[in-house]
Amino acid sequence: MIPETPSQPATTARPDAGPLLRLVGIDKNFGPVQALADVTLEVPTGKVTALAGDNGAGKSVLIKCVAGIYAPDDGQLFWENKPVRLNSPHEAAERGIETVYQDLALCDNLDIVQNMFLGRERLRHLLLDEESMEIAARETLASLAVTSVRSIRQPVASLSGGQRQSVSIAKSVLWNSKLVIMDEPTAALGVAQTEVVLNLIRQLADRGVAVIVISHNMNDVFQVADRIAVLRLGRLVEVRPITEVDRQIVVDLMTTGVSDRVRPEPAPSMPSQRRIPAAKGPLPSVAGALHEEPTTAAAARKAALALNPDITATSLPEYFRAALARVRAGESGVLPVLAGLLLISALFQSLNPNFLTPGNMVNLLIQGSVFMLLAMGQVFVLLLGEIDLSIGYVGGVGGVIMAELVQESTGWPWWAAIAVGLAACAGIGVLHGTIITRLGLPSFVVTLGGQLGWLGVMLMILGSGGVVPINDNVINDIASGNLSPLTSWTVMFVVAGVFSTWTWLRDARRRDSGLVAPPVSVSALKIAAVLATGVAVVWLCNTNRGTLVEISGVPWVLLVVLGVLAAWTLLLGRTRFGRYVYAIGGNAEAARRGGVNLARIRTIAFMLASFTAGIAGIVYASRLRSVSTSYDGGTLVLYAVAAAVIGGTSLFGGRGKVLHGVLGGLVIAAIDNGMGLQGYSAPAKYVVTALVLVSAVTIDAVARRGRSRT
Repeated sequence: MIPETPSQPATTARPDAGPLLRLVGIDKNFGPVQALADVTLEVPTGKVTALAGDNGAGKSVLIKCVAGIYAPDDGQLFWENKPVRLNSPHEAAERGIETVYQDLALCDNLDIVQNMFLGRERLRHLLLDEESMEIAARETLASLAVTSVRSIRQPVASLSGGQRQSVSIAKSVLWNSKLVIMDEPTAALGVAQTEVVLNLIRQLADRGVAVIVISHNMNDVFQVADRIAVLRLGRLVEVRPITEVDRQIVVDLMTTGVSDRVRPEPAPSMPSQRRIPAAKGPLPSVAGALHEEPTTAAAARKAALALNPDITATSLPEYFRAALARVRAGESGVLPVLAGLLLISALFQSLNPNFLTPGNMVNLLIQGSVFMLLAMGQVFVLLLGEIDLSIGYVGGVGGVIMAELVQESTGWPWWAAIAVGLAACAGIGVLHGTIITRLGLPSFVVTLGGQLGWLGVMLMILGSGGVVPINDNVINDIASGNLSPLTSWTVMFVVAGVFSTWTWLRDARRRDSGLVAPPVSVSALKIAAVLATGVAVVWLCNTNRGTLVEISGVPWVLLVVLGVLAAWTLLLGRTRFGRYVYAIGGNAEAARRGGVNLARIRTIAFMLASFTAGIAGIVYASRLRSVSTSYDGGTLVLYAVAAAVIGGTSLFGGRGKVLHGVLGGLVIAAIDNGMGLQGYSAPAKYVVTALVLVSAVTIDAVARRGRSRT
């Protein structure tokens, strides 16, 4: 098992313990290309073994076989004198093998703490233990004296090359590793940073850790290595102590595979190479060496605020100034969609005074509930950088199954019919996800085929009649029923109270523990905003919106939307599954190297998308009190994608929230409702929605370029 607390490397092993890792006859082929051929190598404990070789010699392939990324085609690995087979990076990590890759294998959209614990998150009551992980990450970085990182909660995308390297090294020493592999660890660093990294490598070896270093820089190799192994064309041609070779001998071995040269003895007054001496005590300080950013306190503070005002601002004015800086840097968040909602509302109100009436606003919320639910389902897939074009008709299948089961001839209770409909939708999502992940087919193709196929299934279930009425009052009340005014206020204050208490206590606990947290004024402002929104919505819904009879109270369907929003927000924000979804969308290869099962996470995401579509399909059937062949799932799925993207979820993966689906659904519903009041035709609605969608994608693309420049 992986230890749950970071610790320093173990003390130096006994001289007679034998090699920590032994490779015997390793072969690896990629089609007709033989990357490794009969490689036999021992890696002793407490020594730095350098791998040298020209480009294409097989160095990276060899370490990936050790790290569990590639499985050798032939040969055997022995770990602590026992034969092993490492089928994944997670299995390698469990045995104490950590790798710092040349590309660093970091997810740019995750912060430092999330990257350091990727694949090995700590849990508390089945949820991510963010506080424990943050403390451990902070202590590890502090032990390395990494001062250039302004906040351990800043996204990796905002780090420089040297800062990223420091995070990768800290990640490798966070656990009690026995073997640390470093692929070109100094390639992106300057002279001072290189010196620090080499000192760290030497310190790891002196404390009993086996280290493998790949480097094209012979100065670095001779400065830090104890022994050198030379590869040429996939074959190991020589393994010697570093004291028996010089640069020319290594070059001869790399280029020809042999060398007749003998290393000359260095003159006593002119040492041929500078060696880093063994050292005792704590790991070396990198204070200043990795400090690449602003040199003054004011400039450092300004840089930190521009990265993440939520965790670095100390006052409300500072928070707003920092938020403005983030918007200028391309991190606009939900501001564009909120501005769009205000603009659309003002426009349609100027054209028709009935648009902002309580009755029409509540009707707009009910109409938009289907769009919101479908968009929230689509967010799961978009975060992976995929797309699901089938959820419109998948939801229709769920609604049809539910409607058929509650017929008098069938006699199923409403709850069982809903459960079967949702289970069928979830099964469809599992089927899609399995085909996409196991067969490697594009999600666009699979779900486009699903759109056509599930339309056919829905029509077959409906049969020749074409319409299945729903006479169950409970199901019909999902979209038509309302809470009483008193119950509406009670529910609102309970929900707002729970949110407020949780937010206040969480932020206060983090501040008391010295962890990054927003200032007190920001926490209070968030609570006030949620309470004000709740009061406004309940007041709006409690206004009589009937004509012949009084109709008031919060519609049931809003509770359904709120429940799905809360559940999926918790799932994506506080669980391992959610963390892995974002990691895959940000850098799938880094997630795989971290031990994340990509196929499983992707399949579950498609399942949740279809399950949420089933909820939307049941709400849609409840609104119409029937299901018929006129169900237009093709338009609904387009609206779902548009709503998610308009709300702020990136089409490029890795960025977005479930809330974005709700906000985007409101925009779509407002456009549809407002143009309906004006008497515009369906084609005009489609054109306007398309223009809004293109604008949203343009904003996202411009923001990405802005983040890259920043």
